[in-house]
Amino acid sequence: MVSFSIPMMQVSTKTEYGLRCLLLLARHEVGRSFSITQIAQLERVPRHYAQQILLKLRRAGIVKSIRGTEGGFALAQSSSKISVGSVVRALEGVPFDDTCGRFNKKSSCGHMGDCSIRPVWQTVARRLWETLDGITLHSLVNSEDHVGRTLERMLPILEIPRG
Repeated sequence: MVSFSIPMMQVSTKTEYGLRCLLLLARHEVGRSFSITQIAQLERVPRHYAQQILLKLRRAGIVKSIRGTEGGFALAQSSSKISVGSVVRALEGVPFDDTCGRFNKKSSCGHMGDCSIRPVWQTVARRLWETLDGITLHSLVNSEDHVGRTLERMLPILEIPRG
């Protein structure tokens, strides 16, 4: 499984592919379902992997499966009600939470009683979830440039001085 890292955060291909599959459904959400084969082909995701991902999303109530010749998968609710955060939770669990608890698997870091660093990780994790929960599938159905500009307005990024 390929992943990319941001401090305290790993997003796997499962989440990347899951979001891509969901965006396909979001772009055609009104009365349209897609078969696993269609989704896999259109999004260039291995069919068996798309199936695993969509079954997890179905169990989480994000997509629904429709039986019959015109069946397949469709969003279970409006794309404006499905957040990126809910998708990450459904596919990854909570991948960037409890950093201190995972700091050292073999022993305690020795600072569990009073640690002024722990609030940093807790604040970053909370802000990250707030951000992901504030981004809906509906807000991602436009072009990359449009989405980028929208997210920059919604979530201004701090300038880091370079020395």
